[in-house]
Amino acid sequence: MPIQGFVRLRKHQFGRQSVFGTVVPATRAYPFSGVPSNELNWTDPEIDAGSLDPVAPPYRNASDLTADLTDNALAYNDLPIIHAAFFGGEVAPTGGTAQTWDYAPASTTVDVRDVFTYEFGDDVLTDWFQLGDGILESFDITGPEGLGVLTASLNWRFGTIASTGSTDSPWVGASGDDAPTPDLDVDTTAVMVYLKDGGIWIASDPDDVFQNGFQIMDALHTFTLHGDQEIDLKRFANADQTFDIDAYGPGARNITLEATYAKTDDTVGTGSESDAWMSDVAVNRYIGLKFVSTELAESPSTFYEWDVIMPMRYYTRTEGEVDGNTVIVLTAHAFYDPATAESGDGLGGVYQSTIINTLTEAELGVIGS
Repeated sequence: MPIQGFVRLRKHQFGRQSVFGTVVPATRAYPFSGVPSNELNWTDPEIDAGSLDPVAPPYRNASDLTADLTDNALAYNDLPIIHAAFFGGEVAPTGGTAQTWDYAPASTTVDVRDVFTYEFGDDVLTDWFQLGDGILESFDITGPEGLGVLTASLNWRFGTIASTGSTDSPWVGASGDDAPTPDLDVDTTAVMVYLKDGGIWIASDPDDVFQNGFQIMDALHTFTLHGDQEIDLKRFANADQTFDIDAYGPGARNITLEATYAKTDDTVGTGSESDAWMSDVAVNRYIGLKFVSTELAESPSTFYEWDVIMPMRYYTRTEGEVDGNTVIVLTAHAFYDPATAESGDGLGGVYQSTIINTLTEAELGVIGS
């Protein structure tokens, strides 16, 4: 028998679930790397058994199911799963060939969570995992020095586990050639998000973001957009004989932007962003990132695009260097701005993101299907 199990034959397949607690066949293969961490928490009982070595069999506790995955060449069509799995909101796109995804997560109410089924494995089809009710606990999207393609780090949490190789936890909802979901391949023509196609705008008024005169020029080297959230894992005794998570309880959410700047009049000196950081009173800033590809999403003039606007306040400044020049690193935290949330401009109070790509709702997973 030939050797089985090849690293290069691993695949990551996801599908957005229509409801919590019900896994679905995957709808798209993603260009991720990494592996899930499936901890079943087998535990030895604390007993006296007359032996220096374990005697009684271990027992299981609630599972801890996570996956730290990376996207080393972030594409516009990969952005919706990051937003959906972190913010939720059951967003569906609009448009034709070009699809527009708008995210404006709520702060004073709780959006419905989008949860995902994750299929992971390699060429050994009898050893694939099916993880359900997946959400993102945290993410990082980074624009690199040198203006290259953006990357993403994704920290997933899952609530259920099954496998094609498990007797007691078998693959759910499919059998035979349908486990894992067949005929899903990574997109070989994906349009990547490059920092060369992006810029940063900073203003005192959200209406001025992306307007002439508010772009920070000749300064931005790199950035990291980060999000993390506290999640309570709810398990209830429902006589269903599983350790599955029954619900996620929302907790505090944190969105930050760490940006590395050259020293210019916009970034240092009086009236600059550093001046806002060093103010006696926190200064509200509205920060926008915009990326416009050279590739068309739809003819004649709709390009792949990603915009982000956030109300933010500066918390830290550190010093650094790029080649022979000194730079500054400013870290800003997003905050809930009631005035913006009630203004009707779509900002949503803490975060607004618009993605133009060609990913359909069916490829992400149809809500309520």
